[in-house]
Amino acid sequence: MVTRLATSITTVVVLMGSLVACGETTQSVAFTTEPEPTVEKTSEEAAKPLAIADQYDKDNSEVLSAVAEISIILDEGVEPDEFPYRREWMPASIAVFIDSILIHEGRAGIHVRGNTSRDFDKKSFALETWDDNDQDHDVALLGLPAEEDWILQGPFSDKSLIRNHLIYTLSRDIGRYAARTRFVELEVNGDYRGVYVLMEKIKRDDVRVALPSGAALLKRDWLEDNDAFIQTTACRDDLKVEWNNDIDDVVSRLDSIEAQLLAGDFNSLDLKSFVDHMLIVELGRNVDGYVLSTWITLSEDDILGMGPVWDYNGSLGNASYFEAWMTEGWHYENSEFPGDNPRGFCWYEALLESPSFLELRRERWQMYRAGAWSDAAIEARIDEAVAVLQPVVDKNFERWPILGEVVWPNDLAAEGRTTFTEEITYLKSWVRQRTAWMDRALRS
Repeated sequence: MVTRLATSITTVVVLMGSLVACGETTQSVAFTTEPEPTVEKTSEEAAKPLAIADQYDKDNSEVLSAVAEISIILDEGVEPDEFPYRREWMPASIAVFIDSILIHEGRAGIHVRGNTSRDFDKKSFALETWDDNDQDHDVALLGLPAEEDWILQGPFSDKSLIRNHLIYTLSRDIGRYAARTRFVELEVNGDYRGVYVLMEKIKRDDVRVALPSGAALLKRDWLEDNDAFIQTTACRDDLKVEWNNDIDDVVSRLDSIEAQLLAGDFNSLDLKSFVDHMLIVELGRNVDGYVLSTWITLSEDDILGMGPVWDYNGSLGNASYFEAWMTEGWHYENSEFPGDNPRGFCWYEALLESPSFLELRRERWQMYRAGAWSDAAIEARIDEAVAVLQPVVDKNFERWPILGEVVWPNDLAAEGRTTFTEEITYLKSWVRQRTAWMDRALRS
């Protein structure tokens, strides 16, 4: 990676569209779409204070601010949608606005991202912030900790627009780092693209996944022709080494931990992280849960941990396979599981044989249900996101008129949900039924 610089943008954000003052540039520039009036929060109970992960300070990065606007203009008018399988950076200029006030402008790189989502009409993008020489450049976008690697995720099949944001927030609410998010409206080459979620890319960084020398960051995902993919010996689990240059050493260490785990020795596991990861997967009944889009950490002293959580568009009742629309039953017990990655559940299979693991799972579920994951707290998180999005929802679905349609992998009942309000009502109802089933399943 090239030498990285830091841009400090002091941002004072007042929730729900109050005046925002920001550093580098405070010029008033009109975005194509006019800002809409803000609305009051609909929840009767405010969400509880967040439990912040150790690697970052509590600051305005946890304040859910009003919808911002991002305009990206690619050099020579290149259309990134025409290259959905290209992973080389396409140079561009970027401008970020809040209430039509320009708060950042500069250079950037962009390309379409995603495995299945790259074929959606509404593309998602990987984004790098650059300096004037088109080199990596850390920027504190919209009050988030300064970095240069970002994701612009375009909710499409998720017509609530908030599933990723909601799950990541619920993860941070129990002290587990997950990508921080901002809702934005996106223009690409002057074309309005609708509501997007600006989010942090998962990577080793002091303000994201803080890992010291000797640690490793791993991912279980679709196999690629890449030397960074490894396979463990006992489980034959395919993993990608996202960070650590000594691949052979990582394999050796994982094999040792895996052998201990399968023998019933869990001393080399961060057991609480394994429990919390399972609880989040099951809360959302995520179709990719456990076996794809799954991040894993290996500490410098050989402790294996699960997380951060990632990619929850197909969760919370939003998919028609793996029985994911059902609110009852464990995801890992559905008849099609583990589907795309038959060896990806091997570690958890061993853990589920352990009474101590099952008891820890029960204890932590009940603890979270008494606080950050109570019905009231979860609904408050939904309501605060909906209140922020309300002024721009109609514009998004005018651009993408898909309400009442089944967009893969939607549950078939999506045909009957013809308004955004009905999508949110369905989401709330599904979550309440899901948590009620898990309460019964984990009562004893």
